[in-house]
Amino acid sequence: MAQRTAVSDGASGAGARKKLIQSAKELEKLAETLAAQPVIAFDTEFLRERTFFPQLGLIQVADRERAWLVDPLALSKSDLQPLLDTLTDPKILKVAHAVEQDQECLYNGYGIVATPVLDTAVAAALTGYGDQVGLSNLLRKLLNIRLAKGHTRTDWLKRPLPASMAAYALADVEHLVEAADTLLADLDRRGRRKWALQVSEDLSNPARHSPDPEDIARQMALSRRLDAQEFTVLREVVQWREERVRKADVPRRWLAEDQVLIKLASARPTTLEELSHFRGLGSRMRDFGAEGLLKAIRRGVGIPPEKRIHPPRRVELDAEESPALAVLKCFVGLLAGEHEVPVRYLIDSEAYVRLLRGRFRSVAELRKAGLLSPHALDLLGEEIVAFLNGKRGLKLTGGKALRYEMEDG
Repeated sequence: MAQRTAVSDGASGAGARKKLIQSAKELEKLAETLAAQPVIAFDTEFLRERTFFPQLGLIQVADRERAWLVDPLALSKSDLQPLLDTLTDPKILKVAHAVEQDQECLYNGYGIVATPVLDTAVAAALTGYGDQVGLSNLLRKLLNIRLAKGHTRTDWLKRPLPASMAAYALADVEHLVEAADTLLADLDRRGRRKWALQVSEDLSNPARHSPDPEDIARQMALSRRLDAQEFTVLREVVQWREERVRKADVPRRWLAEDQVLIKLASARPTTLEELSHFRGLGSRMRDFGAEGLLKAIRRGVGIPPEKRIHPPRRVELDAEESPALAVLKCFVGLLAGEHEVPVRYLIDSEAYVRLLRGRFRSVAELRKAGLLSPHALDLLGEEIVAFLNGKRGLKLTGGKALRYEMEDG
Protein backbone atom coordinates (compact mmCIF):
# COMPACT_ATOMS: atom_id res chain seq x y z
CA MET A 1 0.00 0.00 0.00
CA ALA A 2 1.43 3.40 -0.95
CA GLN A 3 2.26 5.81 1.81
CA ARG A 4 0.17 9.00 1.75
CA THR A 5 1.74 12.40 2.20
CA ALA A 6 0.47 14.33 5.21
CA VAL A 7 -0.45 17.94 4.54
CA SER A 8 -1.37 20.91 6.66
CA ASP A 9 -4.09 23.51 6.00
CA GLY A 10 -4.79 21.96 2.62
CA ALA A 11 -1.29 22.71 1.30
CA SER A 12 1.10 20.14 -0.04
CA GLY A 13 4.82 19.53 -0.20
CA ALA A 14 7.70 19.88 2.23
CA GLY A 15 6.76 23.43 3.26
CA ALA A 16 3.45 22.23 4.64
CA ARG A 17 5.14 19.58 6.69
CA LYS A 18 7.20 22.24 8.50
CA LYS A 19 4.23 24.40 9.43
CA LEU A 20 3.18 24.69 13.08
CA ILE A 21 -0.22 25.95 14.11
CA GLN A 22 0.72 28.80 16.44
CA SER A 23 -2.23 31.19 16.37
CA ALA A 24 -5.66 31.01 18.00
CA LYS A 25 -7.32 31.68 14.64
CA GLU A 26 -5.57 28.77 12.94
CA LEU A 27 -6.35 26.54 15.90
CA GLU A 28 -10.04 27.41 15.80
CA LYS A 29 -10.17 26.55 12.10
CA LEU A 30 -8.47 23.23 12.76
CA ALA A 31 -10.90 22.39 15.57
CA GLU A 32 -13.84 23.03 13.24
CA THR A 33 -12.35 20.63 10.69
CA LEU A 34 -11.74 17.92 13.28
CA ALA A 35 -15.17 18.34 14.88
CA ALA A 36 -16.80 17.16 11.66
CA GLN A 37 -14.97 13.81 11.77
CA PRO A 38 -16.22 10.62 13.47
CA VAL A 39 -12.66 9.45 14.19
CA ILE A 40 -9.48 11.47 14.71
CA ALA A 41 -5.97 10.59 15.84
CA PHE A 42 -3.69 12.40 18.25
CA ASP A 43 -0.22 12.13 19.76
CA THR A 44 2.09 14.26 21.87
CA GLU A 45 5.81 14.92 22.08
CA PHE A 46 7.29 15.95 25.42
CA LEU A 47 10.38 16.11 27.60
CA ARG A 48 10.73 14.71 31.10
CA GLU A 49 14.38 14.13 31.96
CA ARG A 50 14.61 17.02 34.43
CA THR A 51 11.04 17.49 35.57
CA PHE A 52 8.35 15.61 37.47
CA PHE A 53 5.59 16.69 35.10
CA PRO A 54 6.00 16.14 31.35
CA GLN A 55 6.88 19.29 29.43
CA LEU A 56 4.57 19.23 26.43
CA GLY A 57 6.33 20.33 23.27
CA LEU A 58 3.98 19.32 20.47
CA ILE A 59 0.47 18.04 19.81
CA GLN A 60 -0.16 16.11 16.61
CA VAL A 61 -3.68 15.53 15.29
CA ALA A 62 -5.01 13.90 12.14
CA ASP A 63 -8.17 12.86 10.37
CA ARG A 64 -8.39 10.22 7.67
CA GLU A 65 -6.60 12.32 5.04
CA ARG A 66 -4.59 15.09 6.72
CA ALA A 67 -2.32 15.67 9.70
CA TRP A 68 -1.41 18.83 11.61
CA LEU A 69 1.11 20.00 14.18
CA VAL A 70 -0.05 22.23 17.04
CA ASP A 71 2.41 24.29 19.08
CA PRO A 72 1.43 24.29 22.78
CA LEU A 73 4.37 26.60 23.53
CA ALA A 74 2.80 29.39 21.49
CA LEU A 75 -0.83 28.85 22.52
CA SER A 76 -2.47 29.40 25.90
CA LYS A 77 -5.04 27.06 27.37
CA SER A 78 -7.70 29.52 26.29
CA ASP A 79 -6.33 29.48 22.74
CA LEU A 80 -6.30 25.68 22.77
CA GLN A 81 -9.81 25.30 24.19
CA PRO A 82 -11.49 24.52 20.83
CA LEU A 83 -9.08 21.62 20.35
CA LEU A 84 -9.52 20.46 23.95
CA ASP A 85 -13.29 20.50 23.41
CA THR A 86 -12.84 18.32 20.33
CA LEU A 87 -10.66 15.87 22.27
CA THR A 88 -13.44 15.46 24.84
CA ASP A 89 -16.36 15.43 22.38
CA PRO A 90 -18.29 12.19 23.09
CA LYS A 91 -19.34 11.91 19.44
CA ILE A 92 -15.76 11.64 18.16
CA LEU A 93 -13.58 8.58 18.72
CA LYS A 94 -9.98 9.54 19.47
CA VAL A 95 -7.22 7.17 18.40
CA ALA A 96 -3.71 7.10 19.86
CA HIS A 97 -0.91 4.58 20.23
CA ALA A 98 0.25 3.73 23.77
CA VAL A 99 -2.08 6.43 25.01
CA GLU A 100 -1.24 6.62 28.71
CA GLN A 101 1.60 9.15 28.53
CA ASP A 102 -0.29 11.27 25.99
CA GLN A 103 -3.24 11.41 28.37
CA GLU A 104 -0.91 12.34 31.21
CA CYS A 105 0.36 15.29 29.17
CA LEU A 106 -3.18 16.49 28.51
CA TYR A 107 -4.26 15.98 32.10
CA ASN A 108 -1.31 17.75 33.71
CA GLY A 109 -1.24 20.50 31.11
CA TYR A 110 -4.94 21.21 30.64
CA GLY A 111 -6.93 19.16 33.13
CA ILE A 112 -8.56 16.88 30.53
CA VAL A 113 -8.09 13.44 29.02
CA ALA A 114 -9.18 12.56 25.50
CA THR A 115 -12.38 10.52 25.51
CA PRO A 116 -13.74 8.27 24.12
CA VAL A 117 -10.44 6.76 23.11
CA LEU A 118 -9.03 3.71 21.37
CA ASP A 119 -5.44 2.79 22.14
CA THR A 120 -4.12 1.03 19.03
CA ALA A 121 -1.55 -0.78 21.18
CA VAL A 122 -4.42 -2.30 23.16
CA ALA A 123 -6.39 -3.07 20.01
CA ALA A 124 -3.33 -4.75 18.52
CA ALA A 125 -2.84 -6.87 21.66
CA LEU A 126 -6.46 -8.06 21.46
CA THR A 127 -6.20 -8.96 17.78
CA GLY A 128 -3.10 -11.11 17.83
CA TYR A 129 -0.38 -8.58 16.93
CA GLY A 130 1.46 -9.02 20.22
CA ASP A 131 1.63 -7.24 23.54
CA GLN A 132 3.06 -3.71 23.64
CA VAL A 133 3.80 -3.70 19.93
CA GLY A 134 5.50 -0.51 18.75
CA LEU A 135 3.77 1.81 16.32
CA SER A 136 6.38 1.28 13.62
CA ASN A 137 5.98 -2.50 13.72
CA LEU A 138 2.21 -2.26 13.85
CA LEU A 139 1.94 0.01 10.81
CA ARG A 140 4.31 -2.26 8.92
CA LYS A 141 2.17 -5.31 9.69
CA LEU A 142 -1.19 -3.61 9.14
CA LEU A 143 -0.56 -1.25 6.23
CA ASN A 144 2.89 -2.14 4.89
CA ILE A 145 4.10 1.32 5.92
CA ARG A 146 7.59 1.83 7.31
CA LEU A 147 8.22 4.81 9.55
CA ALA A 148 11.57 6.57 9.60
CA LYS A 149 13.51 6.07 12.81
CA GLY A 150 15.27 8.68 14.91
CA HIS A 151 14.33 11.68 17.06
CA THR A 152 13.32 9.47 19.98
CA ARG A 153 15.47 11.56 22.35
CA THR A 154 14.89 14.94 20.77
CA ASP A 155 14.39 18.37 22.34
CA TRP A 156 10.76 18.94 21.39
CA LEU A 157 10.82 22.35 23.05
CA LYS A 158 13.26 23.63 20.42
CA ARG A 159 12.02 26.38 18.12
CA PRO A 160 12.03 26.75 15.21
CA LEU A 161 11.13 23.10 14.78
CA PRO A 162 13.38 21.47 12.16
CA ALA A 163 11.62 19.97 9.15
CA SER A 164 12.94 16.49 9.92
CA MET A 165 11.43 16.61 13.41
CA ALA A 166 8.13 17.88 12.05
CA ALA A 167 7.98 15.02 9.52
CA TYR A 168 8.83 12.50 12.22
CA ALA A 169 6.07 13.83 14.50
CA LEU A 170 3.47 13.87 11.74
CA ALA A 171 4.25 10.26 10.82
CA ASP A 172 3.11 9.19 14.28
CA VAL A 173 -0.50 10.19 13.52
CA GLU A 174 -1.05 10.41 9.78
CA HIS A 175 -1.84 6.70 9.39
CA LEU A 176 -3.48 6.06 12.77
CA VAL A 177 -7.10 6.47 11.64
CA GLU A 178 -6.54 4.02 8.80
CA ALA A 179 -4.86 1.61 11.21
CA ALA A 180 -7.78 1.98 13.61
CA ASP A 181 -10.22 1.07 10.82
CA THR A 182 -8.42 -2.21 10.27
CA LEU A 183 -8.11 -2.98 13.97
CA LEU A 184 -11.75 -2.13 14.74
CA ALA A 185 -12.93 -4.43 11.95
CA ASP A 186 -10.83 -7.23 13.46
CA LEU A 187 -12.08 -6.45 16.97
CA ASP A 188 -15.67 -6.60 15.72
CA ARG A 189 -15.03 -9.94 14.07
CA ARG A 190 -13.74 -11.28 17.39
CA GLY A 191 -16.41 -9.54 19.48
CA ARG A 192 -13.76 -7.52 21.35
CA ARG A 193 -14.47 -3.88 20.46
CA LYS A 194 -15.99 -3.07 23.87
CA TRP A 195 -13.11 -4.83 25.58
CA ALA A 196 -10.50 -2.75 23.72
CA LEU A 197 -12.38 0.49 24.39
CA GLN A 198 -12.72 -0.35 28.09
CA VAL A 199 -9.02 -1.09 28.54
CA SER A 200 -8.18 2.10 26.61
CA GLU A 201 -10.42 4.12 28.94
CA ASP A 202 -8.86 2.46 31.98
CA LEU A 203 -5.41 3.55 30.80
CA SER A 204 -6.77 7.08 30.48
CA ASN A 205 -8.16 7.27 34.02
CA PRO A 206 -6.95 10.56 35.58
CA ALA A 207 -6.28 8.68 38.84
CA ARG A 208 -3.33 6.99 37.10
CA HIS A 209 -1.68 10.38 36.74
CA SER A 210 -2.10 11.39 40.40
CA PRO A 211 -1.16 8.25 42.34
CA ASP A 212 -2.05 8.06 46.02
CA PRO A 213 1.12 8.16 48.16
CA GLU A 214 -0.22 5.27 50.24
CA ASP A 215 -0.60 3.17 47.09
CA ILE A 216 3.00 3.98 46.18
CA ALA A 217 4.13 2.95 49.67
CA ARG A 218 2.18 -0.31 49.43
CA GLN A 219 3.83 -1.21 46.15
CA MET A 220 7.24 -0.45 47.62
CA ALA A 221 6.50 -2.54 50.73
CA LEU A 222 5.66 -5.64 48.67
CA SER A 223 9.36 -6.09 47.91
CA ARG A 224 10.41 -5.95 51.59
CA ARG A 225 9.25 -7.42 54.88
CA LEU A 226 8.47 -4.29 56.87
CA ASP A 227 6.83 -4.22 60.27
CA ALA A 228 3.92 -1.93 61.09
CA GLN A 229 6.09 0.91 62.39
CA GLU A 230 8.42 0.80 59.39
CA PHE A 231 5.48 0.87 57.00
CA THR A 232 3.87 3.74 58.89
CA VAL A 233 7.07 5.78 58.59
CA LEU A 234 7.42 4.78 54.94
CA ARG A 235 3.95 6.19 54.19
CA GLU A 236 4.95 9.50 55.75
CA VAL A 237 8.25 9.84 53.88
CA VAL A 238 6.60 8.87 50.58
CA GLN A 239 3.97 11.54 51.22
CA TRP A 240 6.75 14.06 51.90
CA ARG A 241 8.56 13.14 48.69
CA GLU A 242 5.39 13.38 46.57
CA GLU A 243 4.60 16.83 47.88
CA ARG A 244 8.14 18.11 47.38
CA VAL A 245 8.74 16.78 43.86
CA ARG A 246 5.39 18.05 42.65
CA LYS A 247 6.00 21.48 44.12
CA ALA A 248 9.56 21.70 42.76
CA ASP A 249 8.68 19.85 39.50
CA VAL A 250 11.70 17.54 39.64
CA PRO A 251 12.00 13.76 39.12
CA ARG A 252 11.54 11.59 42.22
CA ARG A 253 15.05 10.18 41.85
CA TRP A 254 16.51 13.68 42.25
CA LEU A 255 15.17 13.70 45.78
CA ALA A 256 15.37 10.07 46.88
CA GLU A 257 15.18 6.65 45.27
CA ASP A 258 12.54 4.20 46.51
CA GLN A 259 15.11 1.96 48.16
CA VAL A 260 16.50 4.92 50.11
CA LEU A 261 13.05 5.71 51.51
CA ILE A 262 12.70 2.09 52.61
CA LYS A 263 16.06 2.30 54.40
CA LEU A 264 15.05 5.56 56.05
CA ALA A 265 11.81 3.96 57.27
CA SER A 266 13.84 1.18 58.88
CA ALA A 267 16.68 3.27 60.35
CA ARG A 268 14.59 6.36 61.21
CA PRO A 269 17.38 8.98 61.56
CA THR A 270 16.64 11.90 63.87
CA THR A 271 19.24 14.52 62.92
CA LEU A 272 20.61 16.15 59.79
CA GLU A 273 23.98 14.58 60.51
CA GLU A 274 22.49 11.08 60.63
CA LEU A 275 20.52 11.84 57.48
CA SER A 276 23.69 12.87 55.65
CA HIS A 277 25.09 9.35 56.03
CA PHE A 278 22.46 7.85 53.70
CA ARG A 279 23.70 7.29 50.17
CA GLY A 280 21.15 7.83 47.45
CA LEU A 281 19.59 11.01 48.75
CA GLY A 282 19.66 13.74 46.14
CA SER A 283 22.65 16.06 46.24
CA ARG A 284 20.23 18.97 46.53
CA MET A 285 18.43 17.50 49.53
CA ARG A 286 18.89 20.65 51.61
CA ASP A 287 17.25 22.68 48.84
CA PHE A 288 14.20 20.44 49.06
CA GLY A 289 13.84 20.62 52.84
CA ALA A 290 15.76 17.95 54.70
CA GLU A 291 14.11 19.18 57.90
CA GLY A 292 10.78 18.30 56.34
CA LEU A 293 11.97 14.76 55.79
CA LEU A 294 13.02 14.46 59.44
CA LYS A 295 9.61 15.79 60.48
CA ALA A 296 7.92 13.16 58.32
CA ILE A 297 9.99 10.44 59.99
CA ARG A 298 9.13 11.78 63.46
CA ARG A 299 5.47 12.00 62.49
CA GLY A 300 5.47 8.33 61.50
CA VAL A 301 7.32 7.28 64.65
CA GLY A 302 4.85 9.22 66.77
CA ILE A 303 1.78 7.34 65.53
CA PRO A 304 0.69 5.00 68.36
CA PRO A 305 0.90 1.23 67.74
CA GLU A 306 -2.88 0.75 67.70
CA LYS A 307 -3.21 3.21 64.78
CA ARG A 308 -0.44 1.78 62.65
CA ILE A 309 -1.39 -0.07 59.49
CA HIS A 310 0.28 -3.37 58.74
CA PRO A 311 1.97 -3.47 55.33
CA PRO A 312 0.66 -5.68 52.54
CA ARG A 313 2.27 -9.10 52.21
CA ARG A 314 2.79 -11.25 49.20
CA VAL A 315 0.81 -14.42 49.58
CA GLU A 316 2.89 -17.27 50.94
CA LEU A 317 2.40 -20.64 49.24
CA ASP A 318 2.62 -23.98 50.94
CA ALA A 319 4.54 -26.93 49.49
CA GLU A 320 1.53 -28.28 47.58
CA GLU A 321 0.37 -24.96 46.20
CA SER A 322 3.61 -23.97 44.47
CA PRO A 323 3.54 -26.68 41.78
CA ALA A 324 -0.24 -26.34 41.45
CA LEU A 325 0.14 -22.62 40.82
CA ALA A 326 2.77 -23.28 38.15
CA VAL A 327 0.39 -25.65 36.37
CA LEU A 328 -2.49 -23.16 36.61
CA LYS A 329 -0.34 -20.40 35.11
CA CYS A 330 0.69 -22.73 32.31
CA PHE A 331 -2.95 -23.54 31.58
CA VAL A 332 -4.00 -19.88 31.51
CA GLY A 333 -0.99 -19.08 29.33
CA LEU A 334 -2.03 -21.81 26.90
CA LEU A 335 -5.57 -20.43 26.70
CA ALA A 336 -4.21 -16.91 26.20
CA GLY A 337 -2.12 -18.12 23.28
CA GLU A 338 -5.05 -19.93 21.69
CA HIS A 339 -7.23 -16.83 21.89
CA GLU A 340 -4.41 -14.43 20.92
CA VAL A 341 -4.76 -12.32 24.07
CA PRO A 342 -1.87 -11.35 26.37
CA VAL A 343 -2.16 -13.00 29.79
CA ARG A 344 -2.14 -9.65 31.59
CA TYR A 345 -5.43 -8.74 29.89
CA LEU A 346 -6.99 -11.88 31.34
CA ILE A 347 -5.86 -12.08 34.96
CA ASP A 348 -3.83 -10.03 37.40
CA SER A 349 -0.70 -11.73 38.69
CA GLU A 350 -1.91 -11.34 42.29
CA ALA A 351 -5.19 -13.14 41.51
CA TYR A 352 -3.75 -16.56 40.68
CA VAL A 353 -3.52 -17.74 44.29
CA ARG A 354 -7.08 -16.62 45.04
CA LEU A 355 -8.17 -18.46 41.92
CA LEU A 356 -6.35 -21.58 43.09
CA ARG A 357 -7.76 -21.43 46.61
CA GLY A 358 -11.28 -20.37 45.64
CA ARG A 359 -12.70 -23.86 45.06
CA PHE A 360 -14.94 -22.42 42.35
CA ARG A 361 -17.54 -24.88 41.12
CA SER A 362 -19.21 -22.73 38.49
CA VAL A 363 -18.66 -19.72 36.27
CA ALA A 364 -21.27 -17.88 38.34
CA GLU A 365 -19.16 -18.33 41.48
CA LEU A 366 -16.08 -17.18 39.61
CA ARG A 367 -17.92 -14.14 38.28
CA LYS A 368 -19.05 -13.20 41.78
CA ALA A 369 -15.45 -13.31 43.04
CA GLY A 370 -14.42 -10.66 40.49
CA LEU A 371 -11.00 -12.17 39.82
CA LEU A 372 -11.34 -11.90 36.05
CA SER A 373 -12.75 -9.08 33.96
CA PRO A 374 -16.18 -9.77 32.42
CA HIS A 375 -14.54 -10.02 28.99
CA ALA A 376 -11.93 -12.51 30.21
CA LEU A 377 -14.58 -14.48 32.06
CA ASP A 378 -16.73 -14.79 28.94
CA LEU A 379 -13.70 -15.97 27.00
CA LEU A 380 -12.12 -18.38 29.49
CA GLY A 381 -14.50 -18.87 32.40
CA GLU A 382 -15.80 -22.34 31.53
CA GLU A 383 -12.35 -23.69 30.69
CA ILE A 384 -10.81 -22.37 33.92
CA VAL A 385 -13.60 -23.76 36.09
CA ALA A 386 -13.28 -27.13 34.35
CA PHE A 387 -9.52 -27.10 34.92
CA LEU A 388 -9.86 -26.16 38.60
CA ASN A 389 -12.26 -29.08 39.09
CA GLY A 390 -10.13 -31.69 37.37
CA LYS A 391 -12.16 -31.88 34.15
CA ARG A 392 -9.45 -30.40 31.93
CA GLY A 393 -5.82 -31.37 31.83
CA LEU A 394 -2.50 -30.54 30.20
CA LYS A 395 -0.28 -32.90 28.28
CA LEU A 396 2.83 -32.76 26.16
CA THR A 397 2.57 -34.03 22.60
CA GLY A 398 5.37 -33.58 20.12
CA GLY A 399 7.01 -31.02 22.32
CA LYS A 400 3.83 -28.93 22.54
CA ALA A 401 1.56 -28.30 25.54
CA LEU A 402 -2.00 -29.29 24.79
CA ARG A 403 -5.18 -29.30 26.89
CA TYR A 404 -7.53 -32.21 26.90
CA GLU A 405 -10.74 -33.34 28.57
CA MET A 406 -10.27 -35.63 31.52
CA GLU A 407 -12.21 -38.85 31.71
CA ASP A 408 -14.61 -39.23 34.65
CA GLY A 409 -13.49 -41.58 37.38
